[in-house]
Order: sequence, then structure tokens, then C-alpha cells
Amino acid sequence: MTPPMARLDPGSSDPEGTIRSYALYYQSGSYDRRYPAPNPRVLAHARRLAGPRTHLIDFGCGSGRYLLALKDGVRLAAGFDPSAAGLDLLRARAAAQGGAPVQVLGPDPGDLARHVARHGPADLMLCLFGVLGHILPRAARLQTLARMRAALAPGGRLLLSVPNRRRRFAREQRHAGAEGAIHYRRQIAGAELCLPYQLFDPESLTAELAAAGFAVARLRAESVLPEAWLLAGRAPRLLDAALTPPCPACWGYGLLAEAVPA
Repeated sequence: MTPPMARLDPGSSDPEGTIRSYALYYQSGSYDRRYPAPNPRVLAHARRLAGPRTHLIDFGCGSGRYLLALKDGVRLAAGFDPSAAGLDLLRARAAAQGGAPVQVLGPDPGDLARHVARHGPADLMLCLFGVLGHILPRAARLQTLARMRAALAPGGRLLLSVPNRRRRFAREQRHAGAEGAIHYRRQIAGAELCLPYQLFDPESLTAELAAAGFAVARLRAESVLPEAWLLAGRAPRLLDAALTPPCPACWGYGLLAEAVPA
């Protein structure tokens, strides 16, 4: 059993610790029990941006929650993740699902650039459900966004979602670092995981994307209900489908941005 993770100082950067935490999250089955399917509205948005000629890359794909739902509708589907445990699940699920193949990239960070050199840049890049928020400090996030921008074709799109500081972790924010980074805890398989998380609002997300060379084309609420709630049954999905379209981005549970290279 993986021992409990040490407490991380708010704003500290421990990428290897985050990777170890997510390995347990995936291997225990806890992640997929909590998030068994894609957010229907986010998936529908991604499908509107994709098509049969699209080269799709899911950055931070994990076990393939979005990638496997999209792969059969695009020309080429690839997923990158630094978690070997997540990628093992992705390979197994892609094989069981059949259909169009998936290019599995990682955990070596250089796999992304090698894939683009071989297959060309992506038309659509996904970075969903708070992947960017787990990357600290800000300089590392900007470097990551720059890698995604370099992997996008001219006219390509980035679909990105991050946690909204106005809706998330109010208690933890009282002890946040200068940039608004927090840590949060989960009990998984008898271990206490402590994960760093950068929270955003519309202004800070727009500014960070601009600093990395992106312009925001559209910004909306990712959902109104917490993601685990809306995936728990038909009634909360229907409720969220009614509440989210009129909800201002600033009050969404997460922020969903569609961005283009500036």
C-alpha cells in the first residue's frame, strides 16, 4: 500500500508526488468510480469542435474518459499523460473498446513533440477537468501551455477547463499561497492523498492564457453542479443541463475556455 502523502505547502511544486498520488487514485479504481463518464456538455462541445479530418490530442488524458468517447469521430486521436498508471488503463480500455486506434503518449514528456514531428500538429487540443490546475508554479503552467501551443496547427483550438475559485475550496483558500494555490486531501485506499491545486477566476485564466500566447474565443461555465454529482444519475444530469447554459462563467463549478493561438 502506498503510504500517506506528506502535506504540501500551498503553492509548492511536487510533480512526482502528484504523479504518485494519481497512480494510487487510478489503480485503486477510486477515480473511475468517482468520474465514470465524461461531462455530457463538455463532451458535446468537444464534438462540435472535432470532425472526421481532425487530429485530436488530449493533454492529461488519464485513463481516457474523454479521449475514448471522441476517438471514433476524428482522423487521429492521441492522448498524453505523465501517469503510467493512467496510460495502462487507457491502453486496456482502448483495446477492449475496439474501433479507431489511440496513440498513447507518455509518461516521457518528449513523446508529445515526437508525435507532432511524425504526424503533424493537432487541430484540437484538450486539457480538461483541472489538469492545468495541478501544475505548479505559474512558470511551469506557462511552459506547459507553450508546449500545447507549439503542438497546435495554425487555426487550431484548445479546449481547457480549470477549477473556479469562487465555487471551490473556500476553507482551503484561507491558507492559499500568493498566487492562489491550495492543497486538498482525499482518503483513497487507506492512504491520505494531498494534491496541489491552482484555482482560477475568469480574469486570471484569461491572463494566464494570454501570457502563453493564447486568446480566449469563448469562456463559459463547465457545470453548475459538482462533476461527481452530475455523473451520479440521470436527475442531476438533467438539472445541470438546465442550470448551466444561462449560468455566467464566473459562477460555474469550473471554467471552460475555448482558446486559439494569438
